[in-house]
Amino acid sequence: MTSSTPMSAADVAAHEKASHVRLSPEVQRAVTRFEVAALRVEELTALDAREMSGAQFDSLTLAQDAVAESRRVLELAGLLHLVDGSVLVSKAVAR
Repeated sequence: MTSSTPMSAADVAAHEKASHVRLSPEVQRAVTRFEVAALRVEELTALDAREMSGAQFDSLTLAQDAVAESRRVLELAGLLHLVDGSVLVSKAVAR
């Protein structure tokens, strides 16, 4: 059933603001990778560095690199705001 009454300007504006933007698979991967890596950085930075194994230091470095690369992908796409509000950002990018 369709309505013959056109939508008001307010309805059109509300609809446009509520519409979803499709993200490319590359952007989706960057967001997911950022989230996972940032959690790993947070986990590892909570450890006492004097007691960390070599594998944990390597894992920390890899996670920090993944965060940085994900941010670059999102910045190039103009979508850095997708992760900038993250609480994990400050810990994940502090090197």
